[in-house]
Amino acid sequence: MEDHIHEIDRKRSAIRLISILSFAHMGVDFVCAFSLYHSFGKFPQVFLLYNFCAFALQLPIGMIADLLSQRYEDRNIAATLITMAGIFLTCIGAFLSPLVTGLGNALFHSGGGILTINEDDDNGFKGRGLGVFVAPGALGLALGMLYYGSDLYGTILAVVEVLLIGLGLAVWLLHKREKVSLRFSLSDGIWTKIFICFLVVVIRSLCGMAIVFPWKNSDWRIIVSVIALALGKSAGGFFAARFGIRRTVILSLSLCFITYFFSGNMVMGLVSLFLFNMTMPITLYLLAKEMKGMPGFAFGILTFALFIGYLPVLYGYVRNAGPVPLGPIASLLSLVLLLVFERC
Repeated sequence: MEDHIHEIDRKRSAIRLISILSFAHMGVDFVCAFSLYHSFGKFPQVFLLYNFCAFALQLPIGMIADLLSQRYEDRNIAATLITMAGIFLTCIGAFLSPLVTGLGNALFHSGGGILTINEDDDNGFKGRGLGVFVAPGALGLALGMLYYGSDLYGTILAVVEVLLIGLGLAVWLLHKREKVSLRFSLSDGIWTKIFICFLVVVIRSLCGMAIVFPWKNSDWRIIVSVIALALGKSAGGFFAARFGIRRTVILSLSLCFITYFFSGNMVMGLVSLFLFNMTMPITLYLLAKEMKGMPGFAFGILTFALFIGYLPVLYGYVRNAGPVPLGPIASLLSLVLLLVFERC
């Protein structure tokens, strides 16, 4: 009986921590986009430097965090401190430089990602926690990009940063001392599996940046589309845990292949966004399970893939593409790659 009560308390604590990290994720991405577009919207070259810091640096930061977690008896202390440092740097970076906010973003995502992966794995959430954590960031980015020109810029920024600092303190208060129970362990064929997940995320990033829907022509439609995207990321974890990864991947991407052909219609476009983004937590879950004791490395590899997917759009090789044929092709390729992953 006591063990059952302890398990319930542990899961409740994990849900609280993941919820706090999720709200902080939205806040961090909001502050980054809000301050970047407000101060540097006319300097496109700055966006490359920011995205490099925010996404590419998560790979080395994650690797360092993994090494630190193995070195100290407390498995979560490094990730917790990195998360808090990320929030702090994001807040002060909004007044200093996009390079500072980019580094803060990378630190937060790396630390928060590690904590979420650990909690998800320890409590048998099977990817549910991962979907909840990654989903709100897109909404924060969208709101920051849309309303950076507000007359209340300073007030809004101050309020969000105060809330963020409070969430950072909450992360510390919920920090749980746990001994390292598992050393580094890589599965057979891990480099092939890494390559497959990397490609899937590159494809998703490229489509997310390049595809332009004809109906996304007002603020509220953009926000609705981002909500659909975020709900898809969250739902992917829950569907995979309930019905299995294989079924979820086949169903979501097969339907997405079809709906993209009709995505010029707003409803079908929203359905396409929802379905296409369901693989987000699945790829992270699959890779983290194959790289035991290395959650920061797994998370960093996939965020680096996001950065790579952004580059063709930045340099104009793929830009302002219609949903057809890019959407259906991306859905089909992602489906094939993830089915190949299963057989590796």
